[in-house]
Amino acid sequence: MMDADIVIRFAEQDDMPKIVKMAEEFADYLSGLGEVRAPFDAEVNLAKLIKHGFGTKPLFSALIAEKNSDVLGYAIFSYGFWADSFQGMIFMTDLFVRQDWRSQGVGQAMIEELRRIGRYNDCELLMWTVWKGNPPARKFYDKLGAISLQGETLMALDI
Repeated sequence: MMDADIVIRFAEQDDMPKIVKMAEEFADYLSGLGEVRAPFDAEVNLAKLIKHGFGTKPLFSALIAEKNSDVLGYAIFSYGFWADSFQGMIFMTDLFVRQDWRSQGVGQAMIEELRRIGRYNDCELLMWTVWKGNPPARKFYDKLGAISLQGETLMALDI
């Protein structure tokens, strides 16, 4: 059961330093699990968040979970289209809850808020990736009833 004083809201530009701080915590967490990562540059990443989230062509939106003035977690997402089933989707690119707030319903509440936002925006799917080396995250998503797309491989290509 989530604490009733926890609020989940859309992040604003002034929240980006908080997200960068948590993203650095997330990078440290994943490195601790064995993921090989490039060094985290908070200043560069803050500039990228502001440019891509609040510039002339915003590419993402974000949610912030907070209690009073304490920031507990975030979710970054964008809208897309899943051509396999011709459905609108929200693609969650990051979900992070600070260690002290895990297993208290914060992550689940952010997922539910993304589902609500998706329904409001005519989306039928919420999709994301999860690093295979992060068993706690996989267990959390399994508990929510998420399914793994076994036949899909995430691909990337620099532009």
